[in-house]
Amino acid sequence: MTTLRVGTRGSDLALWQTSWVSDRLRAAHPSLSIDRIIIKTHGDLAKEQRFDAEWPVGGFVDAIEQALLAERIDFAVHSYKDLQTASTAGLVIAAIPGREIVHDVLVTREPVTLDQLPSGFRLGTSSPRRIAQFRRFGDVTIVEIRGNVPTRIAKLDGDDLDGVVLAGAGLKRLNINPPNLIELPTDRFVPAPAQGALAIQAREGSEAARLIGVLDDSSVRRAVDAERHFLRAIDAGCHTPVGALTRLDGTNIALHGQLFSDDGEKMVEHIQCGDDPTVVGEQLADHLLTQLRNP
Repeated sequence: MTTLRVGTRGSDLALWQTSWVSDRLRAAHPSLSIDRIIIKTHGDLAKEQRFDAEWPVGGFVDAIEQALLAERIDFAVHSYKDLQTASTAGLVIAAIPGREIVHDVLVTREPVTLDQLPSGFRLGTSSPRRIAQFRRFGDVTIVEIRGNVPTRIAKLDGDDLDGVVLAGAGLKRLNINPPNLIELPTDRFVPAPAQGALAIQAREGSEAARLIGVLDDSSVRRAVDAERHFLRAIDAGCHTPVGALTRLDGTNIALHGQLFSDDGEKMVEHIQCGDDPTVVGEQLADHLLTQLRNP
């Protein structure tokens, strides 16, 4: 019997994702045993720090990657959007399994409609992208909050917030069904690059990487690669308001990008088409950066 050690953060969502991947690995390799090791990252320890220019690259994955390189674990399961765009030397994304829903959702304390939010609607989020998007499409007061999915939803029980915005994938994976939920249209609220996708990371050339490869979905990898190449080409960090979403039609890639100025006042967007994820991502980045810099 082969035993692999998987590293994961300790949040409800991270544990669910790790269990989901582990179950599928054991189904594919019946003789495989998997031990789970919980690791605290910078993001888990610095719970009050804002997602701004001071936020470290890879803040939600740093300690896990170091554990992989030090061979304390054999593989890790990440929300792909948490990974920095530059690959870590010695590590590979061994598999990207099937993608969950990609859109964001608005969860509210009272029933509302998206196009008629009350003036001054108090919206809880710490994402620069979501802040910029909602300020463009509505009269909102931003209340910066952090925390895992249940924690953020629980904040609606008080009087400080009217709504919170989250990734729909997280709610679906945790089987959370709030009574007042609005699915945000992706043409206006373009999600984070790689949202809804998982990245299973292992050491390059390892037995774990070989075993994990059975879970890879080539179509999802192709879509996410385009989004990630776009993100890398604009040199975006956690503080950059940016969204990207790929639509696939056979071999054709249609990549919708939405980029804001750092203050969120200006937005540019474009759909770039082609058949090479790298080229499409880089062309879209060049187009949007040029638009953003022009008065």
